[in-house]
Order: sequence, then structure tokens, then C-alpha cells
Amino acid sequence: MDEIEKRLSKTDRKRKFLTSLIVGFILLGTIIYLIKLPVNMAGWFVPFKVEIPTNIPLDIESEYAKVVGFDRVKIIYESPEESVTFWATSKIGWNNVSSWDESITLADGTPAYYNERDNIQMLSWRMDKVEYAIDYKGKQPLSKDELIKVASSLE
Repeated sequence: MDEIEKRLSKTDRKRKFLTSLIVGFILLGTIIYLIKLPVNMAGWFVPFKVEIPTNIPLDIESEYAKVVGFDRVKIIYESPEESVTFWATSKIGWNNVSSWDESITLADGTPAYYNERDNIQMLSWRMDKVEYAIDYKGKQPLSKDELIKVASSLE
């Protein structure tokens, strides 16, 4: 019986360790998903470099980043009446817009796609195996040139 008890004890310790590890990962993932991170930490939890726009056409009162998954980050810039949500993901084609309204070109010649639905203006483009998107929502729409300036200001 002594040998059997040793094996059971060893198995029980392994099971408890693995259970603790799994629960820890789930808790960490939940905390990261719920917490508002500083913008400069946006790329810390994803396996790609997140370029951050430097030109945001709002009087920003609040800015923060959120990790939406292992392959997607969003950075939110807010003022009382408008907001810009900046997305970065390594999942190409994640933006499920069935048809884009218009094809446009960014300042550096990168092709981008523009759409406007439900009072939200969207601009999407790819750069270095990362897909970026900007969603603007406000009382007055931004010009496409203004959205292009935001997209072209990545650092």
C-alpha cells in the first residue's frame, strides 16, 4: 500500500499544480481584458509591435488601451462628444465589413479602405503583417483627409 499511496500523492500534487496554473492563466487573462492599460503598454501583451498614432484630432480627456485577445489590442481616445478607437491585430481580415465604401491611399502610398456605417467612420489598412483600423464616432464626421492624417502618424 505504501507504493500506491506515494504514486497517488505525487499524482495529486501534479493535478493541484496544473489546476493552479490553469486558474492563474484564466485570472490573468480576465484581469488584462478588464483593466484599462496606459497607451504605451498596448503592445506588451501581444506578439507583434503596436504602432501608436501621434495625431488624434480630439481634445482628449481620456486615453487607454485594452487587450481584446492574444492577437488584438484597442486604444481608445475619448472626449465628451466624440471618440477614436484605434485597433491593431495580427489576425488579417478580422474587420468583418462585407464591402468597403471606398478604396483610398495613405500618405506613404499604403492602400486603405474607408467605410461609414451607423454614424461610425472606419478606416482600415495593413502594415508589416499587422492590420490596423480606426473607428471614429462623433456628432460631426471627420474628413477623410483627417482620418488619413491619423493613420499616417503611426510611431
